Amino acid sequence: MSHLRQRFVPILFMFIFAACGGEGRLNVTGKVLKGGAPLTVPEDEYVRVTFFPVTADGGPPKNTYAASYDGKSGTFRATGADGQGIPPGKYRIAVEHEKNRRDLFKGAYDGDHSPFESDIDRRTKPLVIDLDKK
Repeated sequence: MSHLRQRFVPILFMFIFAACGGEGRLNVTGKVLKGGAPLTVPEDEYVRVTFFPVTADGGPPKNTYAASYDGKSGTFRATGADGQGIPPGKYRIAVEHEKNRRDLFKGAYDGDHSPFESDIDRRTKPLVIDLDKK
């Protein structure tokens, strides 16, 4: 019985930690507000929320992380390309509202201009991005 326990316990811990995100990565959730209400869009439009890692040297990041956006509720989930989450760190968060391939925000909140930054770690609560409060 002891031999079985020695093999089972490490496997159990692997599954527990894997459910939290791969290699220390985190699933980040939140909502986008405009005019004090969730930013909802019709089916022919979409909102793109992208996480840009802030680099120490101020240069462009090697990777960016897109979030899935629910246009009916105004909520998003950043799970990374493989669904295992995004690495902890400081991010600039871009928001673009696309209709007919045009950003209705005219780049005001894109990766180069967004005023929204957040430190992402295990204590991060769901983010609220209020487009009216820069």
